[in-house]
This record gives sequence, C-alpha cells and structure tokens, in this order.
Amino acid sequence: MSVTKRFLLAQDWSSWGDISLQTASALFQLWGLPTVSLPVKLLAAHTGWDKQAPSIDLNAWVQQTLDHWQMVQWSGIYLGYLGSNSLIDLWLSYLKQQSCPIILDPAMADHGKLYHGLSAHYVDRQKQLLPLVDVLTPNLTEAQLLVGFPITDADTLKQALQSLTQQLRGHHVVITSVAYKNQLGCAYLDGQKTRLILQPRQPRQLFGSGDLFTSLLAIFIFTGAPFETAVVQATKLTTLALQRTALTSRDIQIATIIPDLLRLRDDNHE
Repeated sequence: MSVTKRFLLAQDWSSWGDISLQTASALFQLWGLPTVSLPVKLLAAHTGWDKQAPSIDLNAWVQQTLDHWQMVQWSGIYLGYLGSNSLIDLWLSYLKQQSCPIILDPAMADHGKLYHGLSAHYVDRQKQLLPLVDVLTPNLTEAQLLVGFPITDADTLKQALQSLTQQLRGHHVVITSVAYKNQLGCAYLDGQKTRLILQPRQPRQLFGSGDLFTSLLAIFIFTGAPFETAVVQATKLTTLALQRTALTSRDIQIATIIPDLLRLRDDNHE
C-alpha cells in the first residue's frame, strides 16, 4: 500500500440509490483528496427505494480489513451509517489507536424515529463513540436520542449542543434539520452562543441530504477551513442541490452542484 496519507470513508453502500458512500467518495474525488472507501454494509437498494431489498453485513470482512490496516496512519476518518452494535464495537477498538481528525455522522434516525432494525441499544453504542470523535453531525432526531431529552426551543437546543460537545474528544457539534419559521438549517456553538445557519425551507425532502451535508463539511474541515466557514459552505451547497435536483428524483443529486464545488476548490487552491 502507498505510504501517502489518505482519508478513510466508512459507511454503507447502496447499489441502487445516490447516498452514503457513493456521495462521500464522489465528492472527495472531485475535490482531489486521496481516499480509501470502506463499505460496511451492502444494499441492493437503500430503504427509501425498497425496504425489502437484500442486504448483507460485512462485519467479518471489515474486522479483517481493519486488522490489516493496524499500521496505517490516516489523514482523517469520516464515519457514517454503521448499522449494528457489533460493527460499532469494531470501530471503538480501531479508533482508539487513531490520532487523526475523526468526523462522525451518527446516522440512525430521522423524523422522530430510529431507522428500521435499530434499537435503543444501538443509541447507547453510538454514545460510546463520542469520546473518540472530533466533529459530530447529528440531525435533530439523532441529537435528541443522544442527549436523552427533547429539543423544543432555543434553550434545549443550546443544552443539547453543550451536552454533546462535552462528550467529544474534539469540540465541534453541528445539529442539522433545525427548523425556524419558514427556514431550515443547522445549529452549532460559538463559545457559549448558539449560531444558526438557515436557508429557506424547501417544499420537499430528498434522501441523502444529510450525507451530502456531512460529506461537504468533512472535505472543508479536512482541508483546513475554519469550522464556521465549513458549516456555511456545506449548508449553502446542500440547499442548492435541493433546489436543483429534478422533481422526478428521490435522492439528492450532487451533479447539480459540481460547478459550484469546483469553483470553490479552485478558489481554495489559489
């Protein structure tokens, strides 16, 4: 294997659907970042397309792969959907040996409920990952599950951000799917003040929006952007993709923002 440092992307792969590892690996390649993509579960189609589609867990292979990579030093690690308690246990052991920046999207729930097949025990396992993580990007439902109380107003939003921040190795938490009047966006702490980055609410929701946001955020953070700048840029680009994705699509389309992303990349490299 090359000694050149690479970024490790680990999450599920759906053959039918434009989300998760497909989104992350495509965006990292567009930016020009050297990556290694590690699928942790294979799905014939993500559940937004077909809840009965066949899938297979790759736990044994992931364990063998991580064992094989014990001596690899990554530039950064980005974890998304993992999907099983046993797989989280594998990552708990592996991440303890890593000193690079680690970004976790605790993909496990949305719209007030856990994803199909997950339980409260899975939430507890996710909590165990937090002390090993530098940046955390839960949506509102996931944040509520992780802190154990409902987020209903500005005060409880701030309490949730503070609680999650205190549990991390790093100190950056951004909660997505935060609604305010006719706007939707994300929230994070700036010192002791809650900052909201909001965009006009779109009339529809698309699968993979959260994957796109966190993948963009990871790219910006891994390439040295200040946290606030990374959040603003990721929010703007995700909103553009929501606006531009064809009405016939169920999944958010990253192709709609490629010119914008490349301009941002070129400006960043000047």
